[in-house]
Amino acid sequence: MKRTPRLHWISILLGLLVLMSVVSFHAYAAIKPEPVRHAGAHRELPDGTLALAFHGGPDPKWTPRTLERLNAAGVKATFYVTGAQVTRHPDVARRIVAEGHRIGIDGFRAEGDLTGPLNLAFAQAALADALGVHTRLIGAPAEVDSGDREYQDIGTLVRMSLREKGGVVRLHDDGSIGGDIARELAKQPGYRFVLVGDEQPVAASARERFTGAVTTWSQRNGGIVLVLFGTAIAIAALLGLLRTLMQLGLAHTDRRLRREGEQEPPPWHAPPVSVVVPAFNEALNIVATIRSIAGNNHLADVEVIVVDDGSTDGTADIAEEVDLPGVTVIRQTNQGKPAALNAGIREATHDVLVLVDGDTIFEPDTIGQLVQPFADNGVGAVSGNAKVGNRQGLLGRWQHLEYCAGSNLDRQILHALRCIPTVPGAVGAFRRAALVDVSGVSDDTLAEDTDLTMAVTRAGWRVAYRPEAKAWTEAPATVHGLFKQRYRWSYGTFQAMWKHRGALVENGPMGRFGILYLLAFHLLLPLLAPVMDLFVLYGFLVADAPLALIVWTVFLLIQTASAGYALRLDGESLKPLWAYPLQQVVYRQLMYVVVIQSLITAVHGTQMRWMSVRRTGRLTDAPGGSVHVT
Repeated sequence: MKRTPRLHWISILLGLLVLMSVVSFHAYAAIKPEPVRHAGAHRELPDGTLALAFHGGPDPKWTPRTLERLNAAGVKATFYVTGAQVTRHPDVARRIVAEGHRIGIDGFRAEGDLTGPLNLAFAQAALADALGVHTRLIGAPAEVDSGDREYQDIGTLVRMSLREKGGVVRLHDDGSIGGDIARELAKQPGYRFVLVGDEQPVAASARERFTGAVTTWSQRNGGIVLVLFGTAIAIAALLGLLRTLMQLGLAHTDRRLRREGEQEPPPWHAPPVSVVVPAFNEALNIVATIRSIAGNNHLADVEVIVVDDGSTDGTADIAEEVDLPGVTVIRQTNQGKPAALNAGIREATHDVLVLVDGDTIFEPDTIGQLVQPFADNGVGAVSGNAKVGNRQGLLGRWQHLEYCAGSNLDRQILHALRCIPTVPGAVGAFRRAALVDVSGVSDDTLAEDTDLTMAVTRAGWRVAYRPEAKAWTEAPATVHGLFKQRYRWSYGTFQAMWKHRGALVENGPMGRFGILYLLAFHLLLPLLAPVMDLFVLYGFLVADAPLALIVWTVFLLIQTASAGYALRLDGESLKPLWAYPLQQVVYRQLMYVVVIQSLITAVHGTQMRWMSVRRTGRLTDAPGGSVHVT
């Protein structure tokens, strides 16, 4: 049974909420406020009657000693505990009750910490977990202060405690002297000792005990979560730094070698080419796509095969009306993009096949540039340089930056390592022999381009990147459309990685570098990087740790510089770079959610269907200006 994406959103949001709640409560419990003195007893006591009220415990060292003194004197006392100490030392709290003493609450984090209902609720939750009860004794009374915080002379302290003949005597449960005072008071003739109040503890409900268990776990284990936070941040920072160094090193080296090669260019390679265009509901773009392909200045024959995959918007009719020489339109029932590609490949007559999406605009020299690497007989596939054609608006600029500083820069790196994992559907070429070796385009995954590229590499072919082969594609114009597209890409990539996991044990570049690169920078880094953002919020709002913001800012500056370098490598203007910091604050979070949701979808075992994106037909930044077919 299919699960709706809403369930995955709930999983993500609940996970983040629980994580932040645990570390926030841990931080809250760890901060000790200044003690607050309370005045006023719960009830008036007659002359000669004393009630001993110990505040601030339980303490693992001093409370047992106080209990021994009280038991030796035959006196029962009331212990006003703090919730945080009860959570830390529940066994001591249980001993207080087991030996017949009364228990009350004097705060959560420290003595007198009853400044709001939240503190009281947390303190009661601690009692519910440790003792299974709630107490009605709230706030420590202080009719007579023994002075044990200011003086150490027992005689003086006893006299101060007896200056009034009846009342509640304040003692502190954080040192040995409180028990000694109680022992000496018990020796005074004419006094009797009672408990503070007649209120008995009440049993905590199941809900209260559950709340207590959750808050107790958070207080005790929040530190472990923070350690995991720190570890995740360190790994994310190291991965980010490693990727930046690889970009600066390998991408630069790859570009330098290309420039050196251009000084003595080899003979221009111009094989005949078949261009296969799978199209489903591409009525708005198909004419511009066909005309841009047919208008290429390639020096050899170019045939164009449009495969209409059961479109319902008249895509096939519009493609036939173009009526250009060398253009063939094939119609088939809707079978999916892999089937459409395979149908076009079977129909093609040439050995070099360019596979291109139905919303892509080629520049006049794109095909000629794209096929140059095929001069090397070991090259089985070539990736072109996909560019965002609708960059208007903030969302368009963000996607443009993502293509340049993400996908295309990755290809520069992976080309140097000879392990490009994806020839994009927007602009890629394959040698027919390579396609035959892998039995064509598989429909096993939702990322057929990644699946096919990995298979070609594992079959022994080399995959090249030709940045000069530029193609302009329409990026999603809405956040909803963007999420659907990237969700499919991410999930399909994970499927392809799993399908080709056997490459990890093979002595080939895809196993040595390609899949490991995807694991590190397309799975692990997006999973860990949000922890850094969460930690910044935690440090800024909860833990008063401004260093977290400084680290995050430095990380952002490094990434911005890397993005600027990527734009320069790709021959792009640096003007859109102003939008990059905001992209990292807003857009990047959406991409994190895409990766996390894709992983959750895979873990849940959900079979995800193909999700198409609504086209606008406007590629305002493509060569020739705005393209819009109606």
